[in-house]
Amino acid sequence: MAVVAAAVYFVLAVGAAVMFGKGMDRNLQGPRLRALWAEGLTAEARCTAVRTEEAQDAEGGFIVHRRPTLEFRTGDGRTVVFEDRQSRLEPAVGDFVTVHYGAADPEGDVTTRTPSFLVLHARAVITGVGSVFALITAVVLALVL
Repeated sequence: MAVVAAAVYFVLAVGAAVMFGKGMDRNLQGPRLRALWAEGLTAEARCTAVRTEEAQDAEGGFIVHRRPTLEFRTGDGRTVVFEDRQSRLEPAVGDFVTVHYGAADPEGDVTTRTPSFLVLHARAVITGVGSVFALITAVVLALVL
């Protein structure tokens, strides 16, 4: 009976790990970013302006966000201007940063984020760690019950 309970727990826990990994991957914009990085289109963008935006955090404190406006030229010669709202980069006016963009929609599909291990492998890492934890816990449950 203990082995059956541990097996059911294991299946449910691995399912939860898979769903959590999928959700985190979407939250980190993994599919979109991996597609942009896979296209391999990059350009050097120049910061033309920086807008400061104040917001309030959950505890009521104030947070200041810096939103740089970046301008770059695509491989086919189009000039693209966009406000970077998702990067942690804080370039000053006149600084250059590398952007990754999509050929179909360089105005809407662009990021300053560089490929990172976490975004590239978030789903696999979270699912793997959750599955190992589920296995260890299931074994302990089978031995204790």
